[in-house]
Amino acid sequence: MPDWNSIVAREGPAVWKTLWRLLGNRSDVEECFQETFVAALRVSHRETVVCWPAMLCRLATARAMDHLRRRYRPGGRRHAVEIAASGGDGGSADDRLGEIASPAAGPVEAALATELSERLRHALARLPEKQAEVFAMHVFDGCSRRQIAARLTTTDSAVGAALHRARQRLRELLSEFHQAASAPSRRLRKGGSP
Repeated sequence: MPDWNSIVAREGPAVWKTLWRLLGNRSDVEECFQETFVAALRVSHRETVVCWPAMLCRLATARAMDHLRRRYRPGGRRHAVEIAASGGDGGSADDRLGEIASPAAGPVEAALATELSERLRHALARLPEKQAEVFAMHVFDGCSRRQIAARLTTTDSAVGAALHRARQRLRELLSEFHQAASAPSRRLRKGGSP
């Protein structure tokens, strides 16, 4: 039987960091954190866990992507527009901005960083599950292709292909978001109604 107190103490901060980078919302991170360790408990009952950090990272990433998909599904628990309008529930706006912005960043830069982070989360939620998982592990957790391949029990080339497709699709999605966001301002400059 694993020593859960030491596993949570040793691996918990890395799991929290992975979830925070993907979700950026304290209540979602707390919920996902618990779900990750409950899922790990189930896995440990079925099989011997060889590498706790790898398994927990994979479970956390999968749980976070599920939350993002629910968040951005139309009519979902919290839609992106509601989050932007209300400021979310991850603490005060100053706290959240301070976590993502550099100390030298002004209010405009901090607001842009928050908006870009939210757009990236929305785009990640629209990726196929495997691509989103590979992208998150590579970019947010800093895992190499070889490490990801080992964690997902696949080949380096399959990871490379998934990463390439994820980046390509994210470029398309973020371009669509940019075009949609800039359309009202273009109409206003041309004298049209918003």
